[in-house]
Amino acid sequence: FRGRMTVPLMDSAGQVVGFTGRILHDDPKAPKYLNTPQTLLYDKSRHVFGLSQAKEAIRRSDRAVIVEGNLDVVSSHQAGIKNVVATAGTAMTEWHLKALSRLSHNVSLAFDGDKAGLAATERAIPIAQRVGVELSIVTLPDGAKDPDELIQQDSQLWSEAIAQAQPVVDWVLEQYSRRENMQSAAG
Repeated sequence: FRGRMTVPLMDSAGQVVGFTGRILHDDPKAPKYLNTPQTLLYDKSRHVFGLSQAKEAIRRSDRAVIVEGNLDVVSSHQAGIKNVVATAGTAMTEWHLKALSRLSHNVSLAFDGDKAGLAATERAIPIAQRVGVELSIVTLPDGAKDPDELIQQDSQLWSEAIAQAQPVVDWVLEQYSRRENMQSAAG
């Protein structure tokens, strides 16, 4: 974790189960994040970052907002938007959603707007259907690559983006209408 900002990873009760380190100075030869190896206490595919801090806000608002990055969660909580948690990457699993469904069946997914984030959002839709949560999709405004960046611009824009989350079907139709020529038979 040398040359990295180290963040503790906690279970839902707030007990530290591992650490993640984010590189401070971008280095194309080094991974952006390093995580504690998988142990009996820490399993990345089951770990929801920020859950111990967000669970009361999720219950009160009856909505969990899932983002990719740990720093997106930290920035959201600092901006007063406390029902935000992270999967620590784009690998959403049933375990993530099952943990959140105990607090609310309303989940808004706000992955980054890049190609990997869009693909991960599409992969999350059938997982949410299997778990039985009501999934909506948060689209970030142009000019913001992730929620942290949007919050740095204006935290009110992040609140508005969450409030304007689209039902999955509407989001999918909008995505495909952007990618395909809807004036052609093939489109």
